[in-house]
Amino acid sequence: MTDAEKKMKRYVNDVERRLNLPRNVKARVMSDFGSSISARREAGQTDEQIYKELGTPKKAAADLNEQMKEFAYRKSPWRFVFLGAAVVSGLWVVVYGVMQAFGLWILSRANLDAASVGIIGGADGPTAIFVTSKVGIDWDLAIMILLLILGIVGFLRLRRCGQK
Repeated sequence: MTDAEKKMKRYVNDVERRLNLPRNVKARVMSDFGSSISARREAGQTDEQIYKELGTPKKAAADLNEQMKEFAYRKSPWRFVFLGAAVVSGLWVVVYGVMQAFGLWILSRANLDAASVGIIGGADGPTAIFVTSKVGIDWDLAIMILLLILGIVGFLRLRRCGQK
């Protein structure tokens, strides 16, 4: 691949990256865009003339987005709600993990877990000490991890919402 071909490939990729269109429409537009460049080369135009005529990749993509605006994505305002939920729950999970790692969870959860101690025995017989604690999963951590996952998935799904 020559330097001119590499430069043209970078130009076309930059245009494609800036398009705000669904994947199938973007593929069709880029196919037509590539055909247009090939036709201009066959007509005798140099790459520099093509770049000058089309403009920067940003301008070329803006022109294509304007021409195809009926297919453009409409961004949903709900994506920020999901992003906020993911950030808050993610921070909570990180802080909780640090507290668990350094043994600070005892301070933070001092009276929240159920536990009991029982002593059975008599004055002249064997003595037994039973220690019980909370058994099962930590529901608040599970809920926060679920909220983190739902927040990330919701944000990614709504980042590019449906068409107008």
